[in-house]
Amino acid sequence: MMGEQHKSDIIDDLALIAHEFRIPIDIISKSAELVNKAQEKDSIEKDKLHVIMDGIIKNCHRMNLLTSQVICIAQAENNALKIIVEKNNVEQFFKKIEEYLAPFQKRYNVKFTFKVNFKEPYIVSDFKKIETILLNLISNAVKYSKDIDRHITVKCFDCEEGDFICFSVKDRGIGISEQEKEKIFSKFYRSERFNTRQTEGSGLGLAIVKKFVDILGGKISVESQPDKGSEFIVTIPRNQNKTLSPMKVVEAPLGYTTFKTSVEEVFAAIREV
Repeated sequence: MMGEQHKSDIIDDLALIAHEFRIPIDIISKSAELVNKAQEKDSIEKDKLHVIMDGIIKNCHRMNLLTSQVICIAQAENNALKIIVEKNNVEQFFKKIEEYLAPFQKRYNVKFTFKVNFKEPYIVSDFKKIETILLNLISNAVKYSKDIDRHITVKCFDCEEGDFICFSVKDRGIGISEQEKEKIFSKFYRSERFNTRQTEGSGLGLAIVKKFVDILGGKISVESQPDKGSEFIVTIPRNQNKTLSPMKVVEAPLGYTTFKTSVEEVFAAIREV
């Protein structure tokens, strides 16, 4: 039988999720009403219509992201996630993500620097989960960066342990206190020191990152000082087939890894500068 505390936790989670959905739904609803009223009077300008539609699309991305995050958390907590593996060139994978991030540099006043160096670039892993981990860490770094110094450095390299690869995401943002380090991977946690519109989001991103890293048999650590920035470091095995039960591993379908939609979704919750 479900305990009272567990019931209370579920109700709290549902309330938080409902609140996060309400914000973009309200924006979309009011935007649609504005367009309808303007069309009745034939008074809407093309440029204004473009801005309104852009806002609607952005908030649809936010809802898609939130839906995906809630499903991911639910599956992870019920041990329902599978590892969908493919053998791929991880160096090309990171460079492709860098390519898709390029258009966001101007929109969000941020500079991305990628440093990629592998002796053997081919690994066997779940690239979709690596993509989710990386994009969540990058979007988090942008959110908590200072507007005047948004420089994000992503490093991807061979670990000293030969059977593992490492990647890190470093920013020059507000940093994380020692007390916060114990909480940042909890569901719905958001820094109380920077609770502004710039940090719009569900608070599920880092919780998903931690669960995906664990599922891939890896480790994640964070080095940070308040007001000096943070660096998240992820270590994962080079070959999932050697580290996981075959029952949890599924071969990826052709073209499984996708970037563009994922990038649009994770950046939809960040305020443009």
